[in-house]
Amino acid sequence: MTEIRTSFIGRIDRAMTRLGRWLSWVSAALIVYMLVHITVEIVLRAFFDTSTFVLEEFVGYALGAMIFLALAATHTEDRLIRVNLLKNILGPRGREIADAFANLAAMAACLLLFGALYNIFSRNWRFGITSSSFAETPLWIPQSLIIVGLGFYILRLAINVLLHAEKSLKA
Repeated sequence: MTEIRTSFIGRIDRAMTRLGRWLSWVSAALIVYMLVHITVEIVLRAFFDTSTFVLEEFVGYALGAMIFLALAATHTEDRLIRVNLLKNILGPRGREIADAFANLAAMAACLLLFGALYNIFSRNWRFGITSSSFAETPLWIPQSLIIVGLGFYILRLAINVLLHAEKSLKA
């Protein structure tokens, strides 16, 4: 594993891991934001008979951004739910092949999702489409965080595939 970590792909992997960790901290900050916004909303409704009028909208945006921004770090730290039944019966080389295949399949699915979301994002950007709520939030703002998170996850998957390929070639 030391040889792989010192290769060009290994250095990119380390940089992506650091960036993924940073994005997961942004995601954690969004959880704190949601907690604060919900608390403020409760206080406003309970004691002042008023509201921010944007709780559901903004917490929804934060939730979507939080999920996608933390996806790559969650994958890197092996915290995603996996079915290890097949991997447990395979040998080391079989596990490498199964992991590479899983990364390729996930990357293909994420590329399709990215394309669809990017089309929506670019349309909203071009036409200046806003939410229909009181805040009239430009929809491209929360969507851009989702696009960034998903794009970074796709890059993370691509690096994983390259790492598996490099490891297989050296074996």
